[in-house]
Amino acid sequence: MMKNARGRARLLAALCATSAMAHAVPAMAQQEMQSAEPRAEEGHTIVVTARRREESLQDVPIAISAFDAESLANLQADTLSGIQYATPNLYLDQGDAGNAVIYIRGVGQNDSLAFADPGVGVYVDDVFIARSQAAFLEVFDVERIEVLRGPQGTLYGRNTIGGAIKFVSTRPTDDLSAYMEAGVGNFGMVTARGRISGPLAGDGLKGKLAAAYTKRDGFAENSVTGRDDGDVETLAGRVSLLFEPTDRVEFLLSGDVRIDRPDTSRSPVRETSITGFDGTGNVTFPASNDPYRVDVNANGLSDQTGYGVALTSRFEASDKVTLESITALRWFDFDLNLDTDGSPLPILDILLLQEQEQFSQELRVTYEDPGGLSLTAGLYYFHDDDTTFSGVDNGAATLFGFPVTAFGFPTSSLAETRQVTDSYAIFADLTYALTPRLNLSAGARYTWEDRSSARLFENFFDPSVSVIENTPDFLTGVGVPGTPISGEASFEAFTPRASISYEVSPDAMVYLSASRGFKSGGFDGRANTDFGFRPFRPEYVWSYEGGAKTSWLDGRLVLNAAFFYNDYTDVQVTSFGSDPVTGVFVSLFTNAASSRAYGAEFELIARPTDELTLTGSLGLLDAEYREFDILVGGAVTDVSDRRPVNAPDFNASLGATWRRPISDNLALTIHVDGSYRSEVATEITDSPVLRQPGYERINGFVALGDRDERWELRAGVENLTDNAVRVQGFNLADFPGVQLGFYGAPATYDLRFILRF
Repeated sequence: MMKNARGRARLLAALCATSAMAHAVPAMAQQEMQSAEPRAEEGHTIVVTARRREESLQDVPIAISAFDAESLANLQADTLSGIQYATPNLYLDQGDAGNAVIYIRGVGQNDSLAFADPGVGVYVDDVFIARSQAAFLEVFDVERIEVLRGPQGTLYGRNTIGGAIKFVSTRPTDDLSAYMEAGVGNFGMVTARGRISGPLAGDGLKGKLAAAYTKRDGFAENSVTGRDDGDVETLAGRVSLLFEPTDRVEFLLSGDVRIDRPDTSRSPVRETSITGFDGTGNVTFPASNDPYRVDVNANGLSDQTGYGVALTSRFEASDKVTLESITALRWFDFDLNLDTDGSPLPILDILLLQEQEQFSQELRVTYEDPGGLSLTAGLYYFHDDDTTFSGVDNGAATLFGFPVTAFGFPTSSLAETRQVTDSYAIFADLTYALTPRLNLSAGARYTWEDRSSARLFENFFDPSVSVIENTPDFLTGVGVPGTPISGEASFEAFTPRASISYEVSPDAMVYLSASRGFKSGGFDGRANTDFGFRPFRPEYVWSYEGGAKTSWLDGRLVLNAAFFYNDYTDVQVTSFGSDPVTGVFVSLFTNAASSRAYGAEFELIARPTDELTLTGSLGLLDAEYREFDILVGGAVTDVSDRRPVNAPDFNASLGATWRRPISDNLALTIHVDGSYRSEVATEITDSPVLRQPGYERINGFVALGDRDERWELRAGVENLTDNAVRVQGFNLADFPGVQLGFYGAPATYDLRFILRF
């Protein structure tokens, strides 16, 4: 407690010292179709589309944080994780396999394999991104990002049990416009991004082209190779064509691509010692004393290729009725080597080769009668086909002090998993004005889902065979085939929602709501027996929320608050351990837990002067398991006294931006934002070794540009206090006998030039 108090005190002191010169951190919403940040005193209507129709943020009875392009730039958010510290009760970082690990109010999923669906859905222009690796987005060409906290089971459906994150890209513009940005920084960072948009053929056809490139060295050094570890090289692009044959009809065709080709994967640090067999005898590698030094042999592959196309068609049938269709196809390939023992020996080295494609079709009708009834209803279909080819080298592992080869266990293995999902849903959500001040909202969704999965196996008993270094052809007689397993299952879910809101005054609204969320069941993609391949059940949450949205001082101060209670059942969790008979590695993915959580969230934006904007957020969370059975020492044990993963009790942020003209042509901008997060469990066992203590984070920049914001030269820093933050842990203490940590970026700084015209 004293350490956390000191951390908060340091954060408060740093922010108070600089509060006269800084920014607007999370814009609690955003002005429709504008790239400039909404000014609290200008009385702009802040519009979001959380309920799949355009509404003022202050009228929506949902807890929402929204960030426009300027807010994201001020947060220096180059990836989706850049918004996490500015959003109450949001955890969002990159996991061990390049995946987006997202938790809202303690609800999410940190397993990176395809069989484990996310608990928070990520949507790009209303298209669901099924794979968590593809969901760790580069932030460019962005109109806004909305974070919807709490289950969104009615309008968004499957896998939004914790909430949803909506990435809305820019639309092609009526007039020619362009944006360019280039920068350099420490760790050899170079970045470039740009966008050009405008008319192509009269007023009816418009287009947009955007791209982003980032390259940097890894933050860690690998003592085995003498090279850095966890570098980045990413190229992403997006193109759109907007065809408007009439005032009531439009077709928006979009395509996007993202290619990651780093030299290395991101490797963990040994938090405890591990023993392996090097061919002549046992070798013990001690725990590391440097969070940015790794000692690994299997980190040479981490390639991602994702691309997709989408066609959004809109038809305004009348002034009140709009029909909409969203058709999307997406493909994703992912190749990875991951050293999950943290040592130079092949004790538990992982190979992953994944191919996925998805198709979705959504049909919606929207009815708007101002002052009366508003309705959104539709049909949804989703198809997902995923093939994952995986392998492991564990020939250097030991059991009871002896190499695994002495017990006749495989030294390497391969597996192929094919998973197919078909999901269907019907939904409706309406709002009716009972009186000019009192609104009643209700909605429901019914989902049917079919899922099949099958696994093939091959084991190798030759230490010279390495699936990492030279992958053998699968099932061609090199190894010993295992027994195939397969399964099929169907799931159904009813996810209703209801709310009532009352306009206390033109500047204040209060609301109460109840909603149900659902995440689909499936099959354990690590299982190797029929018993282990029995389907796990869907998980559910009932969420009850009350809140207020208020504006004060003629709009110069906006303060929103939300209070919630979650009843979370059949929680899907992964546990790792050792077989109680053989001692070898086993995993268990089951509906092992139920939990409850309650808390509060506050967000504000204030403009005390025309030159100074202040923002802040506060998240309070009390989450605990009511029951939790997991593998401990190879036996299923009740561990409900552990704290839930990625559910800190306290998180807060404060930011300020000060912008002032310094001549007839130039303006100076100084920005600072800071945040604090209390102690957090980074993995499911809540190992004391792997907990991340409470810490503060301070970022800032100084920018000089022209008063019309056509160009800007910006010098920025992130993680000013250079905290080494453990963002994910692996507790493999049972087998192969080690605990591992993945760390976020140390202090980084850069210099960027921005040009707009």
